[in-house]
Amino acid sequence: MEMTLGEAFERSARKFPGKVACIDDQARATYAQMSAAVNRWSNALDGLGLGKGSHVATLSDNCLSLMQVILGNLKRGLVSVPLDSRGTVDDVCRMAEITDCTALVFDVHYQGLAEELRDRLPALKTLVSFGGAAPGFARDYEDLKKSASEEGSPQVVSEDDESFILFTGGTTGRPKGAVLTHKSILWNIISVTTENHSPAPDERIFYPMQMYHVASLSRFLAFMYAGGTFIGSKTFEPDHFLEVVERERTTFVVGNPTIYRMLLDSIKRKPRDTSSMRRWLNTHGILDPAERREIETRLWPNGACYGSYALTEASPAVTVLKPWDQPEEPGSVGRGYMCTEVRVVDALDQEPPPGEPGEIIVRGPSVFKGYYNAPQETEAALRGGWLHTGDLGRFDSKGYLYVVDRLKDMIKTGGLNVYSREVEEVLLQHPLVRDVAVIGLPHPRWGEAVCAVVVAQPGARLDDESIQAHCQQRLAGYKKPAMIRFVDALPKTTFGGKVLKRELREMFKDS
Repeated sequence: MEMTLGEAFERSARKFPGKVACIDDQARATYAQMSAAVNRWSNALDGLGLGKGSHVATLSDNCLSLMQVILGNLKRGLVSVPLDSRGTVDDVCRMAEITDCTALVFDVHYQGLAEELRDRLPALKTLVSFGGAAPGFARDYEDLKKSASEEGSPQVVSEDDESFILFTGGTTGRPKGAVLTHKSILWNIISVTTENHSPAPDERIFYPMQMYHVASLSRFLAFMYAGGTFIGSKTFEPDHFLEVVERERTTFVVGNPTIYRMLLDSIKRKPRDTSSMRRWLNTHGILDPAERREIETRLWPNGACYGSYALTEASPAVTVLKPWDQPEEPGSVGRGYMCTEVRVVDALDQEPPPGEPGEIIVRGPSVFKGYYNAPQETEAALRGGWLHTGDLGRFDSKGYLYVVDRLKDMIKTGGLNVYSREVEEVLLQHPLVRDVAVIGLPHPRWGEAVCAVVVAQPGARLDDESIQAHCQQRLAGYKKPAMIRFVDALPKTTFGGKVLKRELREMFKDS
């Protein structure tokens, strides 16, 4: 049966009208209240000259108004283009410009950035603000809602219509707009919900990451599909995060190793009741076995750990590692979801034997439509009917997937391949290493040299000799770091927690 994301939300609103759907830092709303607000915004769009297919940029932290705008846009067939409010002015303007946005909905907290967008982009004709008194150049969101009907409108959207354009580095590192449809996201939600029996109506997720990121958006929409409760926040701050988990009896969290380390530090300083937690998902990084045990005992004593491999172009979940899975080695990201085919192929698109690495490619109904206005890059990414991820992976004999590295992050030294992730896993086992990134730097003789950029544990005294001694029996000679650099912190994406290795290469290129 064909369904759209707007219909999926309305189905939950009919089924659970009195249940709390969404919570932010200031307020909460039931499904009935959210539905009325969503309908009012959806109906107000007609008076703004915005119809099916219009591209609407959003600029806001997580709040009820943003959630209503996203759902209303979906109901009306508009394409939402979330902008990264923490990006530079030039970056944000470029995102709105190359995606042909004609409207901007923003939180007044970002009034200055919104005004800059208006001045630079003549095509941006309609501006709407919420979160306070509207500036003179924008319409007021609450006033627009008050003047519109809260009755639902006839369905004009199909599952193949575009729903979001989300920015991703893709396989090139240069931001591109990935076009997702209602169908691609819904298939992903259905696969995840069916296979994991989660989210469910009695689950509550706290996710403070901004909704310009596919992980946050997809979780929000999945919980609206399932009739659960989504808790958002404008910022991530560890003490506040655990306070919300305790107060709201949160049952589900998503994070990466950096976030979980910060939460561990917080709960050690000030204990909290986190016994409500049932599931926690680790993404975008490796957890040392000792760290995982500490998380399981100190942070989420009743929570089951899941792993995953995901990317924007797959809407986003590709694989899942369940608590009871038994891969042959630690570090697996699990097996593909039921509606997703996953292969590992060499340069000739042939499958290597188990244990041998190749590029991870993905096929299924949740794969994206393509990159906006980038036909050549779309063709390259979707060649042969498969999404070529740019990630290196391997399968074990049981069919469990392991992500080895990014193709672009593989280091070639003296004609040999070194996978940075493998070296990082070894270095993270050092008790005084808190975080690490391994990169290749130009070398006149070997082509590239292995460089480890290390963050020490707080108060630890760590030096090159200690790192080299740790690697001595754990890595082949050509894989050992030829250079070691110590930093206070690694540059990472704001919420995804991915290390920005291109910045590290630039930082240490003359080392």
